[in-house]
Amino acid sequence: MNSNEINRSKERRLERKAQRKILKRRMDELFSNENRYSLKFEEAHVLSDGKAYINVDLTKVDSPFSIYSYDNRINPEIYDYINQETEFLRADIPVVVNFDDGGKYTDELKAKISKAVTRHYSLIYEKTRIDMKKSKLFGFFSFLIGALVLALYIFLGAAFDIENYEFFGEILSIISWVFIWEAVDRFFLSGNEERIDLFKAGHLALMEISFGKPVFKDIK
Repeated sequence: MNSNEINRSKERRLERKAQRKILKRRMDELFSNENRYSLKFEEAHVLSDGKAYINVDLTKVDSPFSIYSYDNRINPEIYDYINQETEFLRADIPVVVNFDDGGKYTDELKAKISKAVTRHYSLIYEKTRIDMKKSKLFGFFSFLIGALVLALYIFLGAAFDIENYEFFGEILSIISWVFIWEAVDRFFLSGNEERIDLFKAGHLALMEISFGKPVFKDIK
């Protein structure tokens, strides 16, 4: 490789290094308080009363219910929209879902919609809470089994001179640590995600439901 090729190679490395620095600086700027869209999103939805208002436009649909449900279940697309709009809100911010019906729904229909929405998110919260308890129980028994197998491994290794125990002992050791690691995962790793999911589910189960004209704030 001649000197010209060496110089070009150095120049390309310097260019890539400079580009990486520029990219990192721009990414850091995205996470600054001035540019973080999660904060702008929160600011746009939270009004002076401290509540986040999610406006759902029902004026363009004949019915908010699923066509298969005999008017018992809300169209899943409405739930998808609510979930997306509340995804970046903190769990300590009360949520008000405001359905803009254009003034065409009766009080009976409004009550039916409110009941269906509340039931939906309450069921999700109950299921999430039950699943979390099952996960904790599974983690507890996993730790118990792992500890017992580990104790058996230590006891047999110390008390008996069993032929080929080294191979058998390795199997016991692996089994014990598999169960112990499963317990650690349930309590500290996936368990943390489950707690977040539980807070999110409870956040939506406690939301208020209203009907009327939408209220918006300008996103700066």
